[in-house]
Amino acid sequence: MSKFRQKAKGNIKSKIISVLAALALWLYVLAVVDPDEKKVIVDIPITINKINQIENEGFVVYPKTDFKTDITLEGKLSELQKLTKDNIDIYGEINNPVEGSNVVSLRTNISNRVSRDLKDSSIVVNLEKRIKKQVDVRVNLKGSLKEEVINTRTSYKKVSVAGPMSLVDKVDYVGLDLDTDKLDTESDFAFNKEVQAKAYDKKGNILDLDINVKKITVSGEFRQTKSVALRIDYDGSLYDPDSYAISPEKIAIVGSSETLKNIDYIKTKKLTDDNFGDFLNKKVEIALPEGIKLKNENTEILLIKK
Repeated sequence: MSKFRQKAKGNIKSKIISVLAALALWLYVLAVVDPDEKKVIVDIPITINKINQIENEGFVVYPKTDFKTDITLEGKLSELQKLTKDNIDIYGEINNPVEGSNVVSLRTNISNRVSRDLKDSSIVVNLEKRIKKQVDVRVNLKGSLKEEVINTRTSYKKVSVAGPMSLVDKVDYVGLDLDTDKLDTESDFAFNKEVQAKAYDKKGNILDLDINVKKITVSGEFRQTKSVALRIDYDGSLYDPDSYAISPEKIAIVGSSETLKNIDYIKTKKLTDDNFGDFLNKKVEIALPEGIKLKNENTEILLIKK
């Protein structure tokens, strides 16, 4: 065997002996010496028991707080090593709940073999009356295509919100935030999307409340564009309509696919012998059917002589 291999083998034996010696010493400390030690564990969550019973009595914890406290432990090292933040329970119970401040005494699940000292022997939990309220449902369109969406509908017109009185009183509506850039429009530009419901106040802030319908379906469609002819709507006998024209001859209109399919042309507002001449070479109004808009609202439509 080479000197290198003998040296490597000797190093491994030394390491094994060192580990076993350290383990033996540690076991000796635990089994024979087991000294008294002190240990502090911080930020242990506090559990409020029987919350469901409190809510059944018409109350809710508000404002919601992540109650935490520290604990100091003293005892044998072997016992302290068993205790961690994950297996220590600190809890309390609200007896005879009342609206406003309720003092809750704290207890732990630690055995009597270890002495413990809670940083907080009690906490104050505020309760508010839990109430309900019916509010309107609205669609909040977002994204670059929001101006193109029309005819939005929701599967619910009103929903019920519930929670602490001070929050419920602030609710203005339940909103459905719809990102138009993420909609699937493969079928005739129409869509159906299930959206998470959120309670909003008048300033647009989201309120942490229970809503009886978690998700609501929003349906609608993207408006479509169609080019149609312009026609003069003349009701008189002094002028020959064939000698006059509208400029431009065609115009782009937008609306739903259902509405656009029945429109082949758009007329001007009705012209008579009394006002026909007044509109010559000037801007003339057009009569847009219900649900139809001009694609370009700045389009200037003129009555001209051919």
